[in-house]
Amino acid sequence: MFVQNNVRLAPHTTLQLGGEAKYFISIKTIEDLTQSLDFCKKGNLPFCILGGGSNTIFRDSGFPGVIMKMQIPGIRCLDSNDDYSIFQVGAGVIWDEFVDFSVKQGLAGIECLSGIPGSVGASPIQNIGAYGQEVKDSILEVECMKSSGEIITISNKNCLFRYRNSEFKSGIYKDFIVISVTFQFSKSAPPCLRYPELLYAWEKANPLNFKNEKSNQESRIQQMEMVRNLVIQLRKKKSMVLDKNDPNTRSAGSFFTNPILSDSEAEQFLENAKKQGFENPPIYSESPGYKKLSAAWLIENSGIQKGTKYPGGVGISDKHCLGLINIEGSTSALLEMAESVRQRVLETFFVRLEMEPVLIP
Repeated sequence: MFVQNNVRLAPHTTLQLGGEAKYFISIKTIEDLTQSLDFCKKGNLPFCILGGGSNTIFRDSGFPGVIMKMQIPGIRCLDSNDDYSIFQVGAGVIWDEFVDFSVKQGLAGIECLSGIPGSVGASPIQNIGAYGQEVKDSILEVECMKSSGEIITISNKNCLFRYRNSEFKSGIYKDFIVISVTFQFSKSAPPCLRYPELLYAWEKANPLNFKNEKSNQESRIQQMEMVRNLVIQLRKKKSMVLDKNDPNTRSAGSFFTNPILSDSEAEQFLENAKKQGFENPPIYSESPGYKKLSAAWLIENSGIQKGTKYPGGVGISDKHCLGLINIEGSTSALLEMAESVRQRVLETFFVRLEMEPVLIP
C-alpha cells in the first residue's frame, strides 16, 4: 500500500473539478483495501471510494480524508455452456473495455451500455442504463467488503435495483465497498433494440436480419459489434463519450435523472403542461402506478438552451442539455448552475429534478 499526500482530485474526474485529497491510495488488491481501511481506522479518517470519476463531484475544498482509487483488475470465466457465460469481474476494470470484451464474444446483455465511462465496480451502485438496457438485468451477484474487512456476496435480488439506484447508492449497503461483480450473458438472445433511436439507426444501417435467420457465431459477433458501434456513434453526437478534444465531454454525463411520477402526479403534470401550450410532452410507463418524464425535455422547454453559458466558467453542453459542463470553472459554480436549472424546471412544470452524479461531502 502506497499513500500519497495532497493529491489533486480534478484530474481523476471527468468534470476536471475538485480540490486536493489529504491522502490518496491506489487499490489494486484485496490486501491494499484491507490495509487502507486499517489506515483510516487508526487515523480516524473518512474515506471515499473512487472509480472512473465519471459520476463523482468533489468540492473545491477537496476531501479531508482518504481517497481510495479502485483498480482491482481481472475478468474470470466461472461457467460457460451453449446458452450462457458467467464472468466475475474486478471492480477496477474499465467498464467500456469489459463491454467490448463481451461483445467480441457475441454475448448479449450489456451491448447497449457501450461508451459509458467509469469502472465495473460503479455499475451496480448506479444501476447504469442506456438505450433500453440496464446493468441489473445481467448482474448475478456483487462481492463487497464491509468497513470491518469482512467480505460478503449480495445477490441480485437483495441489491433492490431500481431506476439509476440500488441499495449500494441509497440503502443498507451504502457503506459497503464493491470489489467484484458477477455477470451472466446470453449466447443466443438477439441484440437489444428496444430504444427507438437505436432501432432507427440499426434499420438505417440495414444489417443482417437476425430476427428471421439463425446466425452463426461470426455473424452474431458482427451484429453485436454493429449495435455497440451504433450506440457509441449516438453517444458521440451528444458528447457523451469521453474525448479530450471535445470540451462538451468535461461533464458527468447526464447530470439529472428522468423524474419518476405517480400516475396522479403525472396527470397533474400533463394538465399543467397543456395549460402552457404543450399538448404531447414525452411521458413513458415506468412500472405499475408510475410514469417517467424526460429531464432533457423539461430543461429545454423551461427555456434553457443548449450552449448556454453561466457565471463562473460553466455551462450547458452544445450537444445535449443534460450535459452540465466545466469550461474553466469551479465546483461551486457548477452546483449554482445546477440549482438554477433545477429551479427553472420547478417553476415551469412543478417537477423537481434530481442529480445523477454523487456530490462527495
